[in-house]
Amino acid sequence: MRTNVIKSLALVLLLSASVYGQEKENRSFYLKGAKFTFPLIEKWVSEYNKLNPQLQIKINTKQIPDAQGLNVVAYQLTDSDQLANQTAFYVGRYALVPVSNKQNPILSKAGKGGLSKKVLKKLFFDESDEYSEDQQDAKSKYIATVYARESQAPTTIALARYFGVKPVNLKGKKVLGDDIYLLNAIKKDTTGVTYNSINYAYDLQSRKLRSDIALLPLSLKSQQKEVLNSLDLDNAISLLEKNSVESIPVQNFGLALSNEQRDNKILRSFLKWVITSGQSYNHEAGFLNLDESTLSAQKAQTEEKLLTAIQ
Repeated sequence: MRTNVIKSLALVLLLSASVYGQEKENRSFYLKGAKFTFPLIEKWVSEYNKLNPQLQIKINTKQIPDAQGLNVVAYQLTDSDQLANQTAFYVGRYALVPVSNKQNPILSKAGKGGLSKKVLKKLFFDESDEYSEDQQDAKSKYIATVYARESQAPTTIALARYFGVKPVNLKGKKVLGDDIYLLNAIKKDTTGVTYNSINYAYDLQSRKLRSDIALLPLSLKSQQKEVLNSLDLDNAISLLEKNSVESIPVQNFGLALSNEQRDNKILRSFLKWVITSGQSYNHEAGFLNLDESTLSAQKAQTEEKLLTAIQ
């Protein structure tokens, strides 16, 4: 009898400890970083919570100090990038397309051949001797007003790295805030050009390029041109997932967790779901799925006892 009482008491204590541990597990997080990714992340959370309602993610609009945050990393990290006490975990991809005002003279001047990557580099970036031996050759023959985010913005970093230059060399009038404000700027300037994520450049309802902007004509293979000229978002996503298209950077983006968060069971469960079931929502939101190699690496990452930093 005494033995049964002791066993029952031990079971109660074990269950109490388990419940206490679950209560201590942080369930509420603030989302910070590249705003153009927020709609997809919010969609993931909404769908995930239909099965697992314990996760709460809020937008950190007030930049609450010391808030438990999920930081969006909107470019592929290199050895030179520093994430102090954080772990980056890639969850999707996005593409940056060059767009302009519909009345921009550059659209007709580009001709049937379109703009090459070299020409776009001259158009969007200031090139010093570090990048060009001939200063005169470094000047673009096309007249345009570049609109861009500040040099530390994630999309600026991604764009500069694609063209092999430094973010500070991106030309143009700087636009603060969300990347969608770049589109607002070129709508008001007939000479305006910019790069923008396709989830903003295309209307997610009609699945067509926004009616008040134009894609800059690119020097591409005829089949690739045909797909992009259809101005259809789903065609563009399919093309960019399967092919490397010159002058259109495609970047991984991820969520950075603090070292204190990386073993959080709720977060790890969410991340596992994102790279499996969650990928089915990427296209709807205007994003690309992870490529097979990255997807495989992220699946392995979630199975580790501790999430380790991606190099």
